[in-house]
Amino acid sequence: MTSSLPSTSGASILRLTGFSFAVVFLAIPGVYYSYCETIRASEIKRRRRRFELKNVERERRRVIEGVGAEEEKDEERFGYDRKPLDEEEMEEIRRAFGSFAVGGRWSNAFGPEWREQGAWEWLFWKLVWQPITGRIWWNGGVPTDPFELAASLPVETPSFIKLFGFLPSSFTNSTTISPSSSSKDLSDSWDHLSASSSNSPTPTSANTPTQQPMVVSKDLTFTWIGQSTSFVQIDGVGILTDPVFAHKTIETFLAPPRLCPPPCKLADLLPGIQVVLLSHDHFDHLHPLDVLEIGDSAQWLCPLGLGRFLRSLGITRIIELDWWQTTTLHITLPHSPNSPPVRLDIAATPAQHWAARSPLDTNQALWASWVVKGEKDSIFHAGDTGYTDGMFKAIGRAFGPFSLAALPIGAYCPRWHLASQHAHPEDAVKIHQDIRAKRSIGVHHSTWILSDEHYLEPPKELARAREQIGMDEDEFKVVPPGRTLWWSKE
Repeated sequence: MTSSLPSTSGASILRLTGFSFAVVFLAIPGVYYSYCETIRASEIKRRRRRFELKNVERERRRVIEGVGAEEEKDEERFGYDRKPLDEEEMEEIRRAFGSFAVGGRWSNAFGPEWREQGAWEWLFWKLVWQPITGRIWWNGGVPTDPFELAASLPVETPSFIKLFGFLPSSFTNSTTISPSSSSKDLSDSWDHLSASSSNSPTPTSANTPTQQPMVVSKDLTFTWIGQSTSFVQIDGVGILTDPVFAHKTIETFLAPPRLCPPPCKLADLLPGIQVVLLSHDHFDHLHPLDVLEIGDSAQWLCPLGLGRFLRSLGITRIIELDWWQTTTLHITLPHSPNSPPVRLDIAATPAQHWAARSPLDTNQALWASWVVKGEKDSIFHAGDTGYTDGMFKAIGRAFGPFSLAALPIGAYCPRWHLASQHAHPEDAVKIHQDIRAKRSIGVHHSTWILSDEHYLEPPKELARAREQIGMDEDEFKVVPPGRTLWWSKE
């Protein structure tokens, strides 16, 4: 009798431990997510009942009745036929596609395209789905030969002469890179791996900012650095988006290495950066070392809640915006201190995504896309987003048409897991049309292996999506890292 007591006690402890584990890790999260999803679904139904966007096609035909087919096509694309947006309609848009919080976290209250995904789904993808589909230790099909990798992902020198009127001292004729170097060596180097494009300058000297004054282009310019990091100039103001120049998004052996080095150092662009736009806090969109290097030399704009992270790194020049909020900046350009300040109207707009820098702060900060309007040009930075019907049409109605859009086209496979948070190239083409962009550049690809598609697949899928609807390549293209494009004022 007495000998059975310890085993009985041990069994009771095991049962109690198992029950406690089930309550803490299954029951409580299950109740929480069920509550949040119930409230979110109710909010979606409420919005759909109360706010319905007008049928744009019907309105367009009413307004331009009798216009010729070719003129009608142009007017449909660029949207100048539509009657001006009034405050009543703008308020409807804000309410229909406004930010939404439930259970102490931000959520997407748009429609069936979004669903909450817990850590269990990511674990299922990595531990079950990838093994059964033959993708254990999947590297995206990246070749092990550095020469082959460098040839497949050429890196160009930004057109610094066009951007700033001088060539940074880090670019000289005497420094070259051997593709036989390790990938870490390649990513630590800031020299280009391939010949520059026709509109990239040939390095002929090592002129520095102290040797020559900065002469900033007043054209609209775009230089892709990699992933969602881009350097844009509008009306002479330099804007950097989602800065990550590092070899890895986070210093751990689990993080994938960069496939090709950034085309320049952050320091090369720093004299020309006046504004930094942050779409969200994921590691491939925001690196703390880059935040520290930029510091308060630029004005930071971020979604609600992300300012906490910036302030923890000592940043004070922060503007946090909710979706559909707008701020106006009057920027005195350091290279033209005697000229009138440049006015930029900047708005945070919705995106279908999520936020987290650890499991404990999931969706504590909001995520966003961005609109920047200058004197004549306007740009759209999508950040990370899945496609949802109506939301991007609302952005296009409120702020379009856009002179230029940077739209994500990668990290979309497998679709059952990533469709709601990352746009497929076909989705990106829909976004391009919905926001009424005159031209778009595909970003968020060919930088790190973050998903299951081949590392060269996104540009090919974009080409296929264009061909399906007869879209010209110049309207929506991809460019190598470092390629600088520019357009005269419209």
